[in-house]
Amino acid sequence: MTPEQLRDRLRELGIARDLRTLTDWRQKGLLPPLERASLGRGRGVQRYWSEDVLDQAIAVDCLVKRYGTADETLFGLWLVGYPVDHAVAQQAWIESVKRMQHRRRQAASRYRGGFPGLGRSWWKRLKSHVAFALPWWQELPSSDRERISEFLGDTQEWLRDEENRDDDAYRYAIADLIIGLAKIDRKSFYRWIDDVWADIDPASLFAITPYLELVQSMSLEELDAAQESLASVTNMIRRAVELFGSADCVNAVVIPLLLMKDFLGTMIARILIKTNRAIPEMPLEETIALVHDVVMRVQLPDITKKSDGGVVFAERMHIEWEATKKKLSQVWEERRERWRSRIENQRASLNGRRDPDSG
Repeated sequence: MTPEQLRDRLRELGIARDLRTLTDWRQKGLLPPLERASLGRGRGVQRYWSEDVLDQAIAVDCLVKRYGTADETLFGLWLVGYPVDHAVAQQAWIESVKRMQHRRRQAASRYRGGFPGLGRSWWKRLKSHVAFALPWWQELPSSDRERISEFLGDTQEWLRDEENRDDDAYRYAIADLIIGLAKIDRKSFYRWIDDVWADIDPASLFAITPYLELVQSMSLEELDAAQESLASVTNMIRRAVELFGSADCVNAVVIPLLLMKDFLGTMIARILIKTNRAIPEMPLEETIALVHDVVMRVQLPDITKKSDGGVVFAERMHIEWEATKKKLSQVWEERRERWRSRIENQRASLNGRRDPDSG
């Protein structure tokens, strides 16, 4: 796809960007470098991108319009898996957190309820987002919509109100959401989340100062591993939009992009990196990869819409999902035993050093 072809394709989609703008985006790293191909002896060269540059250009247009800065745009591209240098993305993330701190304090001061009022207002605005008007959301069972709505609302209040947050209540809100949506064993999952909560310390993921320190401390290897999982989550959201929502190629790019940039992406990345540091045995990346593989195998004929707005999946998808859950259960239990063994060895080593008879 040449720059002229990209410009024309964007115009067909209602995005008016001229060649000068596309060149500016490329020079700032928002679009990949052009490749070169010879047209034959004495005929010069052609400069072009691969065809998937169209999706990235749609994403850049959305982010530039929404945030207006190159670093926020680069960070948004990185969050959904586009090839952005990890060091550049990290610096953009740091600047984004600093701006967030300033905006959050200003915004909270305008609400009578302070941070909780800000959280409720955020969720009210989010529910008006185009993503929540599409069939993927409307056709979820009402019980699942209610679970997700309550959890997102609770999350916004919890992460903004650093003085009055209730960690225990939020921990069980996470557990109840996953148990309800995935239909997994309640007792086993509660045991897992109780085991790891203290080590992960989720409060530090959202309090601004620890959040900033965490981003500044991330290694390029950690960012690389996190981006792979972020791309998988983005692909799953996009697949859901394609199956349950709009076939429009702009929506297919923009809806996952905004959900990841405005809420999911940074939270997932922080949880992945912080958890891998505290509990390297926890198979978060493997879990995302396995679920991703199942979601990406779903085809439109596998879905039947019910009269009450819900959906029924074909038997083959039920079989695949049950097999995946069984594999996940085995992986998690195996990793849990490794984690317990490591903790017991550490405790035994510590007790040995404390024993004066041990030498």
